[in-house]
Amino acid sequence: MKHAYTSSVRLYLQHWMWRRQVKYLLLPAITSENTILEVADIGCGTGIWLIDLAGQLPQAKLVGYDVSPSQFPPPEWLPRNVKLEVLDALAEVPSSLVEKYDVVHIGLLVLVVGDNPLPLLRNVIRMLKPNGYIQWDEADLGGLFRTTSTPTTSKDSLEELYDLVDKRFNRARLSHSWVRSLDELFPQEGLAVIEYKQFPIPDEIAHPWTHMHLLSLGELIKDVEKSGEDLHKWLDLHAGAIEEARHGASVRMNMVVAVGRKASKVQGTIASTEPS
Repeated sequence: MKHAYTSSVRLYLQHWMWRRQVKYLLLPAITSENTILEVADIGCGTGIWLIDLAGQLPQAKLVGYDVSPSQFPPPEWLPRNVKLEVLDALAEVPSSLVEKYDVVHIGLLVLVVGDNPLPLLRNVIRMLKPNGYIQWDEADLGGLFRTTSTPTTSKDSLEELYDLVDKRFNRARLSHSWVRSLDELFPQEGLAVIEYKQFPIPDEIAHPWTHMHLLSLGELIKDVEKSGEDLHKWLDLHAGAIEEARHGASVRMNMVVAVGRKASKVQGTIASTEPS
């Protein structure tokens, strides 16, 4: 995604809707025994997840990483226990970050990792201390569907627009089905599954959620002309979809939260953290 002004606005809106629905930033079980934690947020964007978390964990050290600083707020406005830094989380993990963190959070990076989450997941596991936690919050784009508030409400433009999006992903051979299988993927990489939940988008936030999603498509459309596709068709459908959303058409998918725990090292061997 281009780090445009609208992208930052979208990220703030997305964060607040996610928090409203899921109810927590970090799974409460993670902080039930210890609040003096070192926490990293991968793909932190505007830093809003850490900014909110700072109020709950004032003694924690919170560091956000993103490939670009363009969406970071001024450092003078950050809570005292929050830092934001530049890092390519898909590149080799710096030695200074290996086994550094008690918790690593990943939020809504499905379009960044594409159809293969393993490079990012394995890097994050390297950053975790033994017994550390990963919390991956993700949108199940593979299960995206369109619906309306009444049987007579139109969603024709919305359907045609997302058909174009699907074709674009299919041409790139991108599949996002792994999101709903994180609870199977974690054990394959040595993580004990602590929590796995799917949260559907309810009617109460369907309207802002749809407009937020259409904002993200507006960012995607900026790249369409470069690919030789019909830009005017995309723009016309996008405008039509916005109008349909105003009258009760919506885009929905599940919010997915997966929490895993790294094994502990005991006398040179690896001991499972799974309960007996």
